[in-house]
Amino acid sequence: MNSVVTLISLHIILMTFSVQTHAKCKDIESGVLVNSTCTVVETYKSTKLTASPTLAIVLHGDSPFWNPSVQYRVAQYLAEKQENVISIGMLRPGYTDDFNKKSDGERGETVGDNYDDQRVSQVGKSIRALKKHYSAKKVVVIGHSGGAAITAKLSGDFPDLVNHAVVISCPCNINAWRKDMLKRNKYELFSGDLNISSPVELAKKVSINTKVDLIVGKDDDITKPYLTKEYYEALQKHGKNVSLHVIKGDHNIFQNEQVISTMLAAIK
Repeated sequence: MNSVVTLISLHIILMTFSVQTHAKCKDIESGVLVNSTCTVVETYKSTKLTASPTLAIVLHGDSPFWNPSVQYRVAQYLAEKQENVISIGMLRPGYTDDFNKKSDGERGETVGDNYDDQRVSQVGKSIRALKKHYSAKKVVVIGHSGGAAITAKLSGDFPDLVNHAVVISCPCNINAWRKDMLKRNKYELFSGDLNISSPVELAKKVSINTKVDLIVGKDDDITKPYLTKEYYEALQKHGKNVSLHVIKGDHNIFQNEQVISTMLAAIK
């Protein structure tokens, strides 16, 4: 009898722990729960919506020194400026935002390790759940820097999911980018190659029905333009629907007027 009581008590404790752990995912507009993993989001909606809206997902960069929030500002702006859009700023796995909310998963060391298959899969499955929930007719994924690497990898790993990808300032050849960053920052965690797939290697898996917009600043010394150009050439080689825009500016072009214009066109 005592063993039965103990098992029941343990079950109650585990259920309570689960509810507490995923309390931030009780509402899909603030958190997406897939396979007991919660990914934090902020949701913004156009004033005019149909039963089948466009779903726009905005992903932030690596943000090694501060909590990211730009994805929320961009998502809110897009929803305000375009009709029939549900625009979502997504907090990447392991990150904490300015509201002290944290997505499940490991943040990593922000040296390319957090573009691995597990983190990409968490983001992709969360987007798939959102697409189903909102009956979205179109999915647009927008990412800057590290978020661009994840966006590009999603386009290859989830080819049936992404209709339009806007890839901004991308480290699209991850190990080449790591070599650049080691020279630039002298940070030893950039040493050596990671056993990780890069967007350039996944280009052939991108659907021919997916539109890809690549944007990079001509003076970007963090994700140098050649990294984006390599990905562009790989997509072209495999007959994908891709355009390349090398614009004025450095790495910090996420809210550049021309970049925002490309985003608005993508979600139209």
